[in-house]
Amino acid sequence: MTILLITLSVFVLYLIYERVVLDRLRKSIPLVITVTGTRGKSTVVRQLASILRESGKVVLAKSTGSQAQYVLPDGTVVGVARRGVVSILEQKKALRKAVMLKADCLVVEIMSIRPENHYVESQRILKPNIVVLTNVRRDHTEAMGEKEDEIAGVLQLDFPEGAEVYVPREHNKHLDPKTFQTRSLHLTVVPQTPVLSPADPDSALLRNEFSDNLNLVTAVARRFGIDHAVIIRGIRNAVHDIGRLKIWTLQAGGKRVFAVNAFAANDPDSTAKVLEKTREILAGKGGVYIGLLNLRADRPDRTVQWIDSLNSGMTNEFAQLYVLGGHANVVKRKIDTTRTLASKSPDTTTRMIVDGMEEDGVIFGFGNIGGAGERLVEYWQREGKEYGI
Repeated sequence: MTILLITLSVFVLYLIYERVVLDRLRKSIPLVITVTGTRGKSTVVRQLASILRESGKVVLAKSTGSQAQYVLPDGTVVGVARRGVVSILEQKKALRKAVMLKADCLVVEIMSIRPENHYVESQRILKPNIVVLTNVRRDHTEAMGEKEDEIAGVLQLDFPEGAEVYVPREHNKHLDPKTFQTRSLHLTVVPQTPVLSPADPDSALLRNEFSDNLNLVTAVARRFGIDHAVIIRGIRNAVHDIGRLKIWTLQAGGKRVFAVNAFAANDPDSTAKVLEKTREILAGKGGVYIGLLNLRADRPDRTVQWIDSLNSGMTNEFAQLYVLGGHANVVKRKIDTTRTLASKSPDTTTRMIVDGMEEDGVIFGFGNIGGAGERLVEYWQREGKEYGI
């Protein structure tokens, strides 16, 4: 009994010590901005950090999208060191790193999926001054719910007492007004007004970026009085991770092929928006569209989502649809017009698809960037020429 009491006392003292240290770290950082939502978090983190850096702030950014990385105050990108199971506790390290670098601003992507983790990560560890919500779309349904309102309820756990919250107008309808009242939150609903007019010399950015992301980072930047030229420079100079939408041209098998990295969109709704954006960027130049769906074996819920979406008409977007990765045979059984591919080298996979094309066209890679997706992107980056982005 005595040993148990001593053990419990030591544990309680340790928790108190951890809390004191964590609070001291957090108070040493004047500004913490977190970015939450279903999609676009990494892009918004990196663009916003770049704008703040261009404005003269000392900024540390951390994104955990396709790759877990820090963007240091000088713009250098380094990987987040990880050992064992990935945990939201690594956000403590982000605070320590920001203090060590004497950053006056930390911009960090929310990692959590499960509700209890959202609460701890945001309200107990990071305690942000500003929260940016990118969107509310269906994903991780087993943890966050099937409906947008349920997902929004989980994401609202990222709003700590007294924080400023930025939300796109089209997604504000899913949020509970009572949350803003009870936590004394300051809401900014960001309209869908274009950041740049077509006459603006920098309007090419509109073609290359998603307007919702641009509107959010611009709204936050204006909150700090950052002028238009600095905002544009920050957007242009942002360093993105491997999951960002990118298009390459390849010459293969006597054909001109556009290879599209949409693997990181993950869910059907976001992928549909990326496909629409791709058609806008290529503006009829692409030829036939060939879909390449890469699946993760450990995400059967997403495979079900893809099957439902493809059966609901998404297959009509492609002249041919190839599937590789986990559950490829399951998709083939449910949708017999698909063709499965073994996970071979990226050059072999690309060549097999091109050989099946009768004319120039677009290989639209989507589903998930893990495994074969990442290898394909690295191959396309190495062998292709970037187009438009």
